[in-house]
Amino acid sequence: MTASRIFVTGIGTVGPLGIGRDSLAATLAKGFEPVAAPALRIEDFVTGAKTYLDPTSAMVLAATSLALRDAKLTPESASRDAVGMSFGTKFGNIATQESYLKMLREQGAKLASPLLFIHAYPNTSLSLAAIEFKLMGTSFNFNSGRAAGVEALAQAFDELRAGKMTVMLAGAGDTYTQTTRRGASAQAFDAAATLVLERELDVLKRGARGMAEVAGCGLARTADEALSRALAQASLGRPQLDWLLVDAPTDGLAVSAGLKAVDFVKAVGDCGAAGALTGVALAALVLDATTPPARLGLAESPVAAAVVSADESGAAAVVLRRIAS
Repeated sequence: MTASRIFVTGIGTVGPLGIGRDSLAATLAKGFEPVAAPALRIEDFVTGAKTYLDPTSAMVLAATSLALRDAKLTPESASRDAVGMSFGTKFGNIATQESYLKMLREQGAKLASPLLFIHAYPNTSLSLAAIEFKLMGTSFNFNSGRAAGVEALAQAFDELRAGKMTVMLAGAGDTYTQTTRRGASAQAFDAAATLVLERELDVLKRGARGMAEVAGCGLARTADEALSRALAQASLGRPQLDWLLVDAPTDGLAVSAGLKAVDFVKAVGDCGAAGALTGVALAALVLDATTPPARLGLAESPVAAAVVSADESGAAAVVLRRIAS
């Protein structure tokens, strides 16, 4: 089948830039001022009481709920067996893992909580989101490094282009503990982000609108190579990029002279796998804006933007393009 353009139709974020679309928009207006996200009232985002939730799972459920609301996607909007989710995490449900292992060491296997055990898997957040929001389509879980969020987005992008799904959610989430915080490349923040991706024809069919087009994705060993692959898939060159967000603790990314680049780690902090997806949400807002946010120093509204994420485990990049009105 002919590949359809893929649009971002909804965003949901929880983290140092606040909760939801309005908080991200405020960040673009006033500049990056990261602070720890306020405590969540999980009942504002899910139905029914939860016996236990790992902190990462709670944030992912909240971000996914916000993204679905932002996209105005309801059970009546799409066939649930054609709505899937792709999820990335660096640490998995690390807080629960550590609690369970502590209990195992101190009390032994017979007294260790089976409830904690089933919430300690790296794919628990994805599974809970699929159950909570009745996502009956395909699901994928990426548990690698900080680039896992963009890896999840790339998989969602491929599922839609292949016509296997009509809607894909791309999500990521990570929580820091005393143990993992020591390895952070900057001030560490707990965060989660979810994006709703849809094919252009399906967006038009349900009377929705896209914020930006996902034009290409690339996975590689280095940030530079990943960006090259994403640009090649988008049929763009580096000089055609207007804005670049880099979520990587090291330099070495070759960019065009004059390209406006933002170092997400320096500006916001280390958000694990959720950092780059939060950046994609920011880029979608920038491309959707009538006028460019003054704080970014852009002379005119950008047409193309890229987000790159990398660490020692690998790299991933995504190129977004403005949707012509």
